[in-house]
Amino acid sequence: MNVPAIAKQTFERLKSNPFYLAISQSILSHIEKIHNSREKARFLHNAVDEYNQEVFSHPLLKALVPCRAGCTACCHTQVSTTYEEALLLSDYINEGMEIDLNRLKLQSDQGQDADSYFKLSFQDRKCVFLSEEGSCRVYHDRPMVCRTNAVVGDSKQCDTRFNESSQLRLVKTEKADMAIVSAYLASQESGTLPSMLFKILKEKHHREKPTKKFSLRNLISKSL
Repeated sequence: MNVPAIAKQTFERLKSNPFYLAISQSILSHIEKIHNSREKARFLHNAVDEYNQEVFSHPLLKALVPCRAGCTACCHTQVSTTYEEALLLSDYINEGMEIDLNRLKLQSDQGQDADSYFKLSFQDRKCVFLSEEGSCRVYHDRPMVCRTNAVVGDSKQCDTRFNESSQLRLVKTEKADMAIVSAYLASQESGTLPSMLFKILKEKHHREKPTKKFSLRNLISKSL
C-alpha cells in the first residue's frame, strides 16, 4: 500500500480526532459496498471533489491559489494512484487515446523511487495524459492526488524543472486527505501512476489478442 505522503501525514495528525476519523470510517464503509472497480473510483473522486469544494470555494483561496488551466508544474511530478483509478485511465487508451508509450514505460521503470524519477529530464517526467496545450486529457477521471494538489502563492514555486525540493505552501485539504487514506486502504493495489497504468495495460495484452496493430504490443513484448 503506497498512501500518498501528504494524505498520510494528515491522517497521522488527525486520526485521534473523532470527527476526522469518522470521515475515513464512513468512506471505507461505502467503498466496501461497491464491487465494481470503476464505480468505486468514481465514488471516491466525487467524495474528494465534495470535500475540496468546501475548501476551494473560499474567496481568499480563490484569489491566492495560482492553479489554473495551462499551469502544468505538478504534471511533471510523481503521482500516486490506486488500481481502480489506473483502471479508469487505461480505458482511455483502450478506447483509442494516443499516449507516448515509450515515455510511460520509462517512467514506469523508475518504480516507486522518487529520487530516481526526478533524475529523469523534465520532458521525460511529463504526464502521458498532458496535452501539448497544457491541459489534462483525462481531467474528469484524474487521480485523487491530482484533485487535491494546490498551492498558495506564486506558481513558480511548483516548477521542478531545476529544483524538485521547493518549499510549497500547500492548501490543506484535510477531509479529502482522510478519504484518500481510506481509498488506499481499500484498494487491491496502489503505486505510481506510470507503474500502475503500465501494469494494467500489460496484463490486458496477455489476456486479449490484439485485433489490430497497436504499438503497445511491441513495447510490452520487449519488456518481458
